[in-house]
Amino acid sequence: MGTFLTAIGCFHPVRTSQLLYLSFFSMPLTIYLISTISNLTGNLVALIIGLLYCYRRSSPPYLRIFPVYLFVSLAVEVIAGAFIGKVFHFSIFGDHQPYAKKVIYNLYTLFELYVFAWFLFQVLRSSLIRRLLIALVILFSIYFIFYLLQTDIGKKNNMSLIVLESLIIIIPCLTFYRELFTGKEPIDLLKTPSFWLVTGIFFYLATIIPLCAATDYMFSHGLTKAVRNLASINSFALVVTYLLFIKGFTCRIKKS
Repeated sequence: MGTFLTAIGCFHPVRTSQLLYLSFFSMPLTIYLISTISNLTGNLVALIIGLLYCYRRSSPPYLRIFPVYLFVSLAVEVIAGAFIGKVFHFSIFGDHQPYAKKVIYNLYTLFELYVFAWFLFQVLRSSLIRRLLIALVILFSIYFIFYLLQTDIGKKNNMSLIVLESLIIIIPCLTFYRELFTGKEPIDLLKTPSFWLVTGIFFYLATIIPLCAATDYMFSHGLTKAVRNLASINSFALVVTYLLFIKGFTCRIKKS
């Protein structure tokens, strides 16, 4: 179908746009569709604002990793997500799209862990928790390698990887809050980017832990429609996270 649209577009670009218009608006307006569009839009807006703010000289160096993270996140959704393929009737990997989707999502979990761990390592003061974070990331990487060697990575989305990632990152998030609110210096949260970024990460990961546990249970009982609804909650949680990221990017840093 993608080749068919491409061929038409060479001679009738107006008709191609009409077909894309019909393919989009013929999709039923479900909570899943709304959440997916909101997720992609929020990701794109956060990426644009991140590029505008995170590389300024006055911005903390740890902000520079977030546009990279947001770009990769958006690229993963465009390449592997089902929504883009349905609208444009095109799959990059063709008949292997379902397999490639699972491979990409599983690898993305490892990438996300590295990004969040690096950021938290920069904003934490506790040397003990920083060493613990490094140790947990190394253990997770070893576990991931064994998973690759023993299992077909494209067979399914490994929810246990996501849960482990979430638990590893939530520990330093809680430590950050303790350090922030028990410090002797007064805190102006409106001028503290790290607070909003950590809150975005913590909110998202704390949300998806029960979702991942419920997903495995529902799949095992054939409740595939309910799993899609859970995916909608995941997308809306990401939207909230992107809003918190944007707030963190645009904080006015108090100059000493």
